[in-house]
Amino acid sequence: MVLFAPTFVDPLGDFPNRNIDSEFLILTGGFEIIRKKLGEERFALLMDLAVRAKELFAADQDDTNGKTDEGRALLFEMEDVLKDVRDRRVREKLPDDEGEVTGD
Repeated sequence: MVLFAPTFVDPLGDFPNRNIDSEFLILTGGFEIIRKKLGEERFALLMDLAVRAKELFAADQDDTNGKTDEGRALLFEMEDVLKDVRDRRVREKLPDDEGEVTGD
């Protein structure tokens, strides 16, 4: 996502339906899928970060006012939250859906 910010439009046209709305729908949909593994507090945090990032990207469509950089920072913050959840799941030896301890 970081590379295609702030518009998320595919410059080559291979994915003509890709845009800011479709990408954030996919992102937040992914959070919904793993909501139980995240816990409600982290889920709420990730959803809030996603809303804020999308707003920042939408406010800087030409990448000229610095809001895109702020939005990218929020994407990295989301990544850190997900890494923390994964590390905790491994540390606590919590099995994934296939019964393996992978952090998923």
